[in-house]
This record gives sequence, structure tokens and C-alpha cells, in this order.
Amino acid sequence: MMELQGKFLIAMPHLDDYFNRTVVFMCEHNEQGSMGLVINQPTDLSIAELYSKLNFMMKNDRTFGNEMVVAGGPVHTERGFILHKNTLNAFQHTYKVTEELSMTTSADVVETLGSTFAPEKYLVALGCSSWGAGQLEKEISDNAWLVVSSKDQILFDMPYEDRYVAANQLLGIHPYNFALAQVGHS
Repeated sequence: MMELQGKFLIAMPHLDDYFNRTVVFMCEHNEQGSMGLVINQPTDLSIAELYSKLNFMMKNDRTFGNEMVVAGGPVHTERGFILHKNTLNAFQHTYKVTEELSMTTSADVVETLGSTFAPEKYLVALGCSSWGAGQLEKEISDNAWLVVSSKDQILFDMPYEDRYVAANQLLGIHPYNFALAQVGHS
């Protein structure tokens, strides 16, 4: 079984509209299936707006950048997934993804966002991408996805619109090469 947890999946150009030009960070991969978060499709909802919509008591010491909530995938689109650097804080529903990263699905992590108790780096997603047992492996063997080791800089620090090109460049690929390869393809 190939090891995909903690890796990026890069969508090939022929994938459907939802996954067109996406990069997925793989949070879980085992014999039961796979789950990941699209990291480069921001919604029009900022983390600050999400925080206030959840009716938390806003304290004056909350500071939010212009980070947006990303559309993590077409499954469970009403559910929040927070991918973050590991922290000393113990959140209720946290799953260790790698030695440095965890995913939390409980509201207690959201309560820390914008404060000094927040994880050092985090990505907030609504929805996720999931595959049944063997489904993702088949898609990879059918050349629907490229697989590459993830980089925190792409995951947390890079503008959303640059993440697809940057992930491809980890493999030495420039996405315009795909356009050239499609000429004459039927």
C-alpha cells in the first residue's frame, strides 16, 4: 500500500470541474480509505467572519489576518476541519497526521484562533475530500493525480492562487507543460 498520508495530491488537468487545478493535503490514508483537504480553493468567507458567525464572545485581543476559509472538498461541506501545527494544547477531537501536523474537528480549536493560544500555523476548511478503500490508488494509477511530499510553506504561508504552481514545481513541472501536452489530444 502506498504511503499518502501527509503528502500533496496534485490534480491532473483532465479531472472534473470540482478538482480542476487543486492541491489536496492528505490527512488520512489506510486500508479503509482516504481523506484530505483541498488547500488552494478559498471560499468567500474569512476566518474572522467564520469566528463571529459561530457566536463566540469576541475578545479585543483577537487578531486575524486576511486568511480565508478554504473549500476542503465536496464531502461534509457544513463541517469544519482545522489542519494545524502540533501544539501543547489538547483539543477534543484531534488526529495526528504527521510528526508536525494535526487535524482537529472540534470547536475548541476555533475558540483559540486569533489568540495567543492558537496553533502557530493553521488552515481552516469547510468540507473534505474522501475516497473509499482502493479508490484513490486506482485514480492515481489512472494518472488522475500526481503525488509529492508536502511543504509547510505551500500549505500555510503561500497565497492560495500560487499553491497549484508551487506544488507542481516540487516535481519540476510547470503547469503550462500540461497545456502543450493536450494539443491534439482527443
